[in-house]
Amino acid sequence: MNLSQLQYFCKLAELQHYTKAAEQLYITQPTLSNSISRLEDELGVPLFVRDGRNVRLTKYGREFNEYAKQALAAIDKGKQLAQDEAGEYTGTVSIGTVYTIEDAFLPSIIKEYRQRFGTKPVIHVAQGLTNALIEGLEDDTYDLIFGAYKPNRESLNFIPVTTQSLRVMVHRNHRLAKHKSIPLSSLHGEHLITYHFNTPLGMEVKTVIGHEGLLPTEQYDDEITLASMVDANASAVGLALATLGFNIFPDLVTIPLDDVPEDFHTIYLIYKKGSYKTPAVQHFIDVAREYGHIEPPIGSLQH
Repeated sequence: MNLSQLQYFCKLAELQHYTKAAEQLYITQPTLSNSISRLEDELGVPLFVRDGRNVRLTKYGREFNEYAKQALAAIDKGKQLAQDEAGEYTGTVSIGTVYTIEDAFLPSIIKEYRQRFGTKPVIHVAQGLTNALIEGLEDDTYDLIFGAYKPNRESLNFIPVTTQSLRVMVHRNHRLAKHKSIPLSSLHGEHLITYHFNTPLGMEVKTVIGHEGLLPTEQYDDEITLASMVDANASAVGLALATLGFNIFPDLVTIPLDDVPEDFHTIYLIYKKGSYKTPAVQHFIDVAREYGHIEPPIGSLQH
């Protein structure tokens, strides 16, 4: 049984006349007759009986007709959804992102995308850590992600789009709060809170503080948790990326580091090489690349 057989059957059931049905299907009458005969043989029941110059449905034909019409309607709906998904100004873009760019950078890209391509494309955004986001990209949960660079991912494109600064954060009553900037060496002997070292960002922080011989007292996954822990302990010192998320903690002060570059951490647009991308997804990639173009750090992958 194939799609053409269902279409031929439903048209004949509608018109109950072989010649008229064949004309509307743009096929010959023998082609239609042979198709219906093969369908009846496959089902093992007669679907039509002759009624003068016309035909009419048998009991089996009436029952089969209801399901055949539902099947064709479902196929038409699926076809339309697929075409909409691949449409120039429709479709869905599934994005995974690290938390640190949700305050300004990602909303700005989405705004630019909307200005160019309207509001019909549906954009889904999910948050996570880079390791989990890359897994989601590889299993097609996401069309594209924003996160840190990970080596040995030859199937993925890594396009640098923005950088972020590493900051010290302390309670406003902390002894360091009055400084406009400080070196890493100022953190010796402090209750240091920073990222877990099992993420790309955490590894970058580990390298920087390791050169200074610093070790964290507490470690967490994200800036909000880090900030909340510092806010709850006036003697603690946090080391995290500068994000607008700190604004919800009015008693915290952020301090630049003298000996850490301002472009400490690079965020990448990441997507699969060579995979099919709907127009909606490709347009978003193009906008993100244009909006956030920066020179790639040594060792990154750009294609």
